[in-house]
Amino acid sequence: MAVVVVLGVAVGTAYFLRPDLGAKLGAAVSGSSEAPPVRLMQVSVGSEPQAQPVLTATGKIVSDHRVAVATKVSGQIIALYFEQGDRVEKGQLLAQVEDVLYRARQDEAAARLERSTATLAFQKINFERVVGLVKSESAPDIEYADAKRTLHEAQAAVAADRATLDFTQKTLSDCEVTAPIAGVVLTRNVEVGDFVAAEGGRGANANAQFAIIADMSKLRVEVDISEMDIIRIRKDMPCTIIPDAYKDRQYRGYVMWLDPGANYSKATVQAKVRIDNPDDYLRVEGSAQVAFLSEPPREEASHVVTAIWIPASACLVDASGKTGVVFLAEKERLRRITIQLGRRHAEQLEVTGGLTAGQSIVVDGLDRLTDGQSVTR
Repeated sequence: MAVVVVLGVAVGTAYFLRPDLGAKLGAAVSGSSEAPPVRLMQVSVGSEPQAQPVLTATGKIVSDHRVAVATKVSGQIIALYFEQGDRVEKGQLLAQVEDVLYRARQDEAAARLERSTATLAFQKINFERVVGLVKSESAPDIEYADAKRTLHEAQAAVAADRATLDFTQKTLSDCEVTAPIAGVVLTRNVEVGDFVAAEGGRGANANAQFAIIADMSKLRVEVDISEMDIIRIRKDMPCTIIPDAYKDRQYRGYVMWLDPGANYSKATVQAKVRIDNPDDYLRVEGSAQVAFLSEPPREEASHVVTAIWIPASACLVDASGKTGVVFLAEKERLRRITIQLGRRHAEQLEVTGGLTAGQSIVVDGLDRLTDGQSVTR
């Protein structure tokens, strides 16, 4: 009884000196407690958050198709029709090798074929004549066998001369050096007047390579990744590529290949990253920074799909990950509701049902809240 009296005097004194402190002490005595303050946010519709990189590395830009243009015939270059940096099409004429000797060989082969063709025509007539004589028993069988052999030899001579003509025509056409693929000329190794030799030839001055052409429509970045970090990378993982030469330009891509082996001396594993839409700003053999993203980057503005996204701290997600609980603020009270969830992006959750734009929910500290408690901000 004495304790109650003392407490009553203390409360009264406190109220007189500080009314707010007296009210709190009075509430403590009566057994009631003030609701903890909460932070609220208004639900709104927005686009998917920008993906965050899980790893960043630097690599080399490489073309899928890099071809060395070489001559198939030996001779002196009499004309060049390209420069370093030119964009060329497949089959485009690049250079002309002197063709005087090759044209003469073609003409000789054509003449030989014409002669053997005339011989074959004669042997056909002669063979028919001998067949008639043998049937009338006016010629021995040996003459028939000789005529048949001579006919076959004439046919073989025509076939051989036709093959020789085809060969000389091919070597003559090879005097015109053409682009084997469409692309950009990276290097030019010859000048007008240089002597080139087929397949490299022999000697210190022999040269077969005219140029190097790279297909710029299929580019990739080859990146060496530490063995400690390779677990964070997977095939088809989306990426963002920024070339060192143009820091203000950004390209989208994905991991196309992970090397099944590793480089023991460097303790790295190579990853190849495809560049989706390369353009003329990219340089083969140039450097580029690659950011490996946890989720696909946002689509272009015309293709952005909007949805409701809330912080992960504003929802108690169940074990399935498909539903969760949030606290909705209505009329100064909190109401516990269940919502449906979609994708998760870093610390953001997509809400597919249960919430509408304009509603207010508690941002964090949900484990301290109860259904129906008053809102204190």
